[in-house]
Amino acid sequence: MSQLPTWLPPTVSVDGNFDKVLVILYNIFHEDFVVQKPHLRGVQVWHDRRIKQGETYEEGFWHLITRDYSSDGTRTFDPRRAERLPWCAPLINNSHHDFIKFWLCKEHKKLVCYLWLEEFEYIVIFEKRTLKARPGTPGAVDSREIAFLKTAYHVDGESRRRYFRKKYNRRIE
Repeated sequence: MSQLPTWLPPTVSVDGNFDKVLVILYNIFHEDFVVQKPHLRGVQVWHDRRIKQGETYEEGFWHLITRDYSSDGTRTFDPRRAERLPWCAPLINNSHHDFIKFWLCKEHKKLVCYLWLEEFEYIVIFEKRTLKARPGTPGAVDSREIAFLKTAYHVDGESRRRYFRKKYNRRIE
């Protein structure tokens, strides 16, 4: 398969005025993750909804379009990551396809889930979490599992591909 799957939209241009590009990207994110609320194999996907002081957008959005290059935690816009933002939710919703590598790993006492569209060098990473109901919440279920969206990005370079192949070979499921 060297042609994009029919359910995968084209990438988006990130050329032009940065503020306008951010609005376009955020509109995609909002539609895909706030309005549509994707599910990963029947499990609801959540994202980091925190908005840091001085910022306009949620942390979950920033982690899909920026990269952490510095030791101080400053994130840098990553055009290859950002242009593939339209792929994130469709990949999640279509994770059952054979050409998508899906696996779980135990990392730092947490269960981490990977979705890798290897041929097109795009990966989405989640942390499996169990939410416990607040005491006294009417109609609340005791606990439920969610897939917390950590990040998604373009897998650039052979060393990163080898890294994920090794993780895949050490998968627990």
